[in-house]
Amino acid sequence: MMALRNVGNEIHELNARIGGIATALVARNGVVLFADLPAGVPSETFAIMCATLFGAAATAGAELNRRPPDRILIEGSDSTTVLVGRGEKALLVAVVDRSVDLARVLEEVGKLAERLLSS
Repeated sequence: MMALRNVGNEIHELNARIGGIATALVARNGVVLFADLPAGVPSETFAIMCATLFGAAATAGAELNRRPPDRILIEGSDSTTVLVGRGEKALLVAVVDRSVDLARVLEEVGKLAERLLSS
């Protein structure tokens, strides 16, 4: 994993590059590691819910003898949430407006997740 002092900068830069509404690095247990969220958004609740979503998908897959997901997309009428897991320690989460280029977002988020989360 990259040096901790650089992780926060990487999260903020990702958010700016993709035109993100929110980005966060979240431990699998729901602890906020770094977050770039709009003012007034409780980072603890956001992180816990993201970790819960990823954990639920992993558990559902395990019931079918499938490996945990690498990525989850949640598409809403006005936004898309991308949750990426690499390894067993953390998730990279990005929320973007539906109008952005999703392929570019997936590429950017995937690259950063590889750098931050792969051991």
